[in-house]
Amino acid sequence: MFKSIKIILVTSLWIGAGAAFAADTLEPVLKDRGRHFQTEGTDIPVEKDGIHDPENPSVEVLQPPSEALAGFPRDSAGIVDWVQAIKQGYIEPRADLEGLSSKQTLDLDIIFTDTGAMPNVRFPHLSHTLWLDCSNCHPAIFVEKKGANPIAMNDIFQGKYCGVCHGKVAFPPTLNCTRCHSVPKDTGK
Repeated sequence: MFKSIKIILVTSLWIGAGAAFAADTLEPVLKDRGRHFQTEGTDIPVEKDGIHDPENPSVEVLQPPSEALAGFPRDSAGIVDWVQAIKQGYIEPRADLEGLSSKQTLDLDIIFTDTGAMPNVRFPHLSHTLWLDCSNCHPAIFVEKKGANPIAMNDIFQGKYCGVCHGKVAFPPTLNCTRCHSVPKDTGK
């Protein structure tokens, strides 16, 4: 039916007073709309999904996500695994809008250890730079200095730091914690 898929990044912010508010706000979305727009949950008309502008006349020609993403590789929570989608050739992100530049990737992991009782967080630059140029995140979202980004889950739920993309166009931080919290804490033993 469709020979190519264009992925358009759409951002909208979770606005709330805290993590509890964000979780309470998310619960009806999960019940009413399926688990996430990338999952194989309930089909919602694109104009009612809370992501697309229902007043825009072009919304009528958009392919429903459940149809567009059918057959895409998924993670253990059933969410589209975009890195695997790139590796398996489902999509081919461009370095720029016109496709004139070449992509520059960076294979560097950063481990965040201030994670409370949760396992530490591994931030893999490679999976992000397969998609995006460094200037998408630096310096506007993340300052390139160790300790300069006081990231907390509450911030992510409110659309800051990782939450600029995660929960909107990338896997939601509320449905598969182990995608980020993947490094066991050093117990000193």
